[in-house]
Amino acid sequence: MAQMAQPKRALSCFAKILCFVAAIGSQTATADPATSFAANDVEFLNLMGNLEGPSGFGSISHFAPALPTRPLTEMTLAEVLDYQRDIRAMGTISSAVGRYQFIYLTMRDLVETHDISDALVFDPEVQTYLARFLMYQCGFYERSTPVSQLGNCLASVWAALPLVSGPLKGESAYSEDGINKAFVAPEIVIEVLRSRFEW
Repeated sequence: MAQMAQPKRALSCFAKILCFVAAIGSQTATADPATSFAANDVEFLNLMGNLEGPSGFGSISHFAPALPTRPLTEMTLAEVLDYQRDIRAMGTISSAVGRYQFIYLTMRDLVETHDISDALVFDPEVQTYLARFLMYQCGFYERSTPVSQLGNCLASVWAALPLVSGPLKGESAYSEDGINKAFVAPEIVIEVLRSRFEW
């Protein structure tokens, strides 16, 4: 991955696995097949990002009772987490921020579990890097991951995506809360996931 905006501590094995991913805007990620694997993740990132945070990397949930004092993309992860804690204390329904709509608990767990420096700036590159951690955990970068399993796992991470199989196919995994719903057909998600190793 390209240089981050701020110095960072050594990351876990997840970072080593993800280091093959090209910078934002690249069309295909490639790697030495003997040491890692490769997948075109840009199409999925764009699909999911446009659904979750259509206003871009500075997106903030419209449920937020207050806005931060400066743009999210200029704040450190520590500052973003502080902001999310503040609006949670105010009783917000959602603490989601950024193009990929990270909620507070997800952000906190990513930073703590993978030893990611909270001094990193929450800019587009870092937001995409964090999203790739979540995609990796669902098996996005493994050819052997069944598409239906992958699609449903990703839907459990991002509420705007539909479940792609099962009795609730086509619905958000969180539709029962009365707030979230899927904004794309499962067939479109399946097509994008199936094509991630085709180039």
